[in-house]
Amino acid sequence: MRIFMNDDRHVMAKHSAVYPTQEELEGVQNMVSHTERALKAVSDWLDEQEKVVKSAPDGTDSDKESEPKVSEQATRSLRGVMRVGLVAKGLLLKGDLDLELVLLCKDKPTITLLKNVADNLAVQLKTITEDKYEVTQVIREATIVIKSTKEPPLTLTINMTSPLVREEVEKQAAGETLSVNDPPDVLDRQKCLTALASLRHAKWFQARANGLRSCVIVIRILRDLCSRVPTWAPLHGWPIELLCEKAIGTGNRPMGAGEALRRVLECLASGILMADGAGICDPCEKELTDAIGHLDLQQREDLTQSAQVSHIYTNRAYRVGQWSKRSWFESSTTYAPPMKRPIEEEEGGEDKSPNKKKKKLQKKSPDEKSEPPQAMNALMRLNQLKPGLQYKLLSQTGPVHVPVFTMAVEVDGKSFEASGPSKRTAKLHVAVKVLQDMGLPTGVELKTAEPVKTEVATAIVEEVKPCITPIAMDTAATGADSVESARQQGPILTKHGKNPVMELNEKRRGLKYELISETGGSHDKRFVMEVEIDEQKFQGTGSNKKVAKAYAALAALDKLFPEGSVTEAAKKKKLPMVRFLLPYCINVLAIVCQIY
Repeated sequence: MRIFMNDDRHVMAKHSAVYPTQEELEGVQNMVSHTERALKAVSDWLDEQEKVVKSAPDGTDSDKESEPKVSEQATRSLRGVMRVGLVAKGLLLKGDLDLELVLLCKDKPTITLLKNVADNLAVQLKTITEDKYEVTQVIREATIVIKSTKEPPLTLTINMTSPLVREEVEKQAAGETLSVNDPPDVLDRQKCLTALASLRHAKWFQARANGLRSCVIVIRILRDLCSRVPTWAPLHGWPIELLCEKAIGTGNRPMGAGEALRRVLECLASGILMADGAGICDPCEKELTDAIGHLDLQQREDLTQSAQVSHIYTNRAYRVGQWSKRSWFESSTTYAPPMKRPIEEEEGGEDKSPNKKKKKLQKKSPDEKSEPPQAMNALMRLNQLKPGLQYKLLSQTGPVHVPVFTMAVEVDGKSFEASGPSKRTAKLHVAVKVLQDMGLPTGVELKTAEPVKTEVATAIVEEVKPCITPIAMDTAATGADSVESARQQGPILTKHGKNPVMELNEKRRGLKYELISETGGSHDKRFVMEVEIDEQKFQGTGSNKKVAKAYAALAALDKLFPEGSVTEAAKKKKLPMVRFLLPYCINVLAIVCQIY
């Protein structure tokens, strides 16, 4: 929806900043594919070794040749290799160097099997690719670690496990008696169970979260937050993935990135993490398990408070349009104070009256008012392409009433400078120069360069204009131009500064307005209202019925009461002043007489 486009743009800019580069993605893909091919070759090698050991001299192998390949696959020691973690879920961030795979075994993995796989894996990697990898055995963690020797220095962890480990645990929990003869060098059972859980998490994520719009984007942004802010660190990993899927998946419609992020913050701010809250159920466990059960009371309170503050900030930033100053998910070290001066300082005058904002609005030319409100200027376009640029004020010259500011910015090692009557205009001129140097459209056509004195002189002259200007509306102006001007000119007033409907009601009471037609789509409605006075019909067009009634009344006033009694209205306004001044003068005269 259009109302969420602004925060969507800033959330996507943050996502682009944390998303890995193309070189990092290619390095991850190459390392994972090389390892998978090497493990397939290791599985074939182990299968051949087992066949040689089990083969009998009496030629019993001829009877087994007719067995299907399915049974041959079932006899392999290594059943398959699966991607888990960030690689399987597609949640890699810039700088993520740790990857994971799970190697499924037919039986419970042992130290002997781990050593055989690691030794042969190094040989197979040299055969498959020219890239150099270091293979290390970590028996305590039941893993094989592969490190890349070139940039980026990636680390791939292969977790060995078997489905038999969980089956045995479930049978023991059910109270069944088991006679299990495990090898003496079997690997740690808890490590194997953790590897099986990561495999279930990857399958669930691909089935439930990958299909949700904006879910992966929000998880990436929150993963970056968890890695930078210590308060959010306990939610890193599986809990934040579950939370985002539940919050976004329960929405009644697809949401953009900004709206989805706000919904997740609302969920956290509601107190779901508190000890008396609902918690987060783990859908990958048969028993009822809370995915945030490892959090203590202090961590729950800190996370809830941080989410509430973040949610309040994002709502305020969205409402007042101040996303660009500082986002709540930005690091505190990257914050720069705003370079725009206050209104009083920018104008350089001493006029601090409440009508100052109205005068500034009236200084805009009709050409500027006719531009669409969503038009993207050069500064906005450059900020979208290169977020986080720092503009510097180089100099301020000229007299106080006619200042000239020079701003500079550095983009890709090149410095650009430009001047203007204000810092904002100078920044805009700098952005235009940068976009022209990059060969991109500037988004706005620069006006012909005029002396600065002329601009300031016209501004001073226009400030003398009154705050309320009468609007003359022709009866024939019922097209799209009148509708567009109605949206941008504010309230519709008559020559006397009144609402047209109210003024017409004072002159002719009991009038009825009728809806003639309603056209346009849901975002561009157009209504035509009609009023009949003395057998004459007057019509008005507007974006809503209220505006159309105002234009119809204005047309009737211009036709039936063209001149109006401006002098009489002025006299009527002066009469109350005389009534108030006369008693005051009499009282003053009486006091003077008493004194003297």
